[in-house]
Parts: sequence; C-alpha cells; structure tokens
Amino acid sequence: MGFLTHFIYGCIGSFLGTLPMGTINVSIAEESIRRGVRAGIIMACGAAFVEFFQAYIALSFFNILSTNPEVERTIIVICIPIFLVIGCYYLFKKNSINPSPTTRASHVIGFAKGVMVTALNLIAIPYYVFLGSYLHSAGLIRLQPEFVAAFSVGVVGGTFLVFLLYAQLGQYIRRKSEKLSLYAGKLVGMIFIAIAISQAFRYYW
Repeated sequence: MGFLTHFIYGCIGSFLGTLPMGTINVSIAEESIRRGVRAGIIMACGAAFVEFFQAYIALSFFNILSTNPEVERTIIVICIPIFLVIGCYYLFKKNSINPSPTTRASHVIGFAKGVMVTALNLIAIPYYVFLGSYLHSAGLIRLQPEFVAAFSVGVVGGTFLVFLLYAQLGQYIRRKSEKLSLYAGKLVGMIFIAIAISQAFRYYW
C-alpha cells in the first residue's frame, strides 16, 4: 500500500465525485463558452489546486469531522447564502461571448476565479470525509501525512480531468449553438440556486 495506490484512490474517488453536474464544473463550462477553452482550462487549474487542500483537511481531521455532525451542518449553513449570491450574480449579469486575450493578467484572473469558486464550495469537504472514512475502514488507505498528501495529489488529478472535460463541453456548446451559449450563465445561476435550496431542505428537514 504505497504512494501510487493512494494517488490512484484519490484520483478515482475525486473523478467519480466531481463528474456529475455541479457548481464548479458548470462554472468552468460557462467560462469556456464565454472566453474560450484556454480560459476554461486556466480556471480549472485554479479549481483543482484548491481541491488538494480540501481533501487534505478532510482526511487529516476526518475523525473529528466524521464524529461531529454539527461541523457538516455548519458547512451547509455557510454554503446556502454563498450559493444564493453566486446564483443571483450569474442570473442577472449581462451575458456575452468574448474570448479573453491570452495575457498574463487574464491567466491570473482566470486562475483566481477557479480558486474562489472552489474555496466557497465547502460541501466538498464532507464528501472527502466520507470517502476517506470508507477507504480507511476498508483498509485501503493510511492516514499518515505522507499518504494523505499522495491521496490529495490524486484528488487534484481526478478533478482536473473532469474540469477539463467540462471546459471542452463548453467549447462544444459554443460551436453548436451561439444562442444557447448566451444563456449558459443563467443556467449556471439556476444550478447554484437549486443547490442552495436543496441544501436548505437538507438542513431544515
């Protein structure tokens, strides 16, 4: 049970967990539609970068997080208004298709957007707590810092592959339908709001 094994488990677990349509990957697809696939990939790099720290924290403190349900409830409470605000922003902002120039400043901004969207998505932490708890109880991973780091690097690889797929999906949509592309931002906004509402139901009921 070495570093490569932990890397593979992190990669597979994050790939499967990130593959369904969610707030981060649809944001990357929307960025790719509006500003081009390069901008989407740069945003994906920023998003995947943050996933390392979320996975590392989840596995390093999973004994505390998994035995204290109030932690998850607090995360849900924090995420509800954040998702509502982001959703309203996407719904009401002016939609346009404007490929971004390939400048260093645009790269930094795109990377920062990926970092921000993922950092605000605290719901990923309970997922990695569950995944790590399951794999550890099955004897598939160890929780020493070096193995947690290898697992977290795998998480970065798995999530980046999914984000890359969504960036390419954004370009496909852009080529197929310009009219649909103009409404991509509103779709992202509705997804954010829908997730906020679902989390509110989860918290109160």
